Amino acid sequence: MHKLPKLAAIILVGSTSPMFADGPIGLWNMVGLANAPSTMEMIEGTTGSIMLASSTDLWDWSAAPEGFPSLVTAKCTQSVALTTDGQPTGGVGVCSMMDPDGDLAIYFGEITPQMEYIGSLTAGSGKYEPLVGQEFTATVTGMLSTGQQMYHVVPAN
Repeated sequence: MHKLPKLAAIILVGSTSPMFADGPIGLWNMVGLANAPSTMEMIEGTTGSIMLASSTDLWDWSAAPEGFPSLVTAKCTQSVALTTDGQPTGGVGVCSMMDPDGDLAIYFGEITPQMEYIGSLTAGSGKYEPLVGQEFTATVTGMLSTGQQMYHVVPAN
């Protein structure tokens, strides 16, 4: 049997984004609010399953440098492999966003069995383009039974 709170945490920990400091060298911390998944599908196998989920998250970029918005939303999708007893073995997640200026960013990362999300900005336009390749780590800091959760993003280096 799958444990919904743990699965929801894995789904939504993938819904994160790196924040960049005064230029392309550094990152800043960020807080995210993951909504409960808007879609979820389980592919059941004989030796495990794959959970596919999508959500729309709210990202608090209040620490962002000038020129970046202080609040954005992102569409996030995750694919997570699970053991037969519902424990995560790993996965991937992608979050895509367009800010109020029309600049785009796509973030990709690995979801670990420890429920961390290790990723980077993989594509961007406008102000995000010079930041492609910046890396981050995200962890869940709190979760409700509905699957909504808070997470914290920090620089990888």
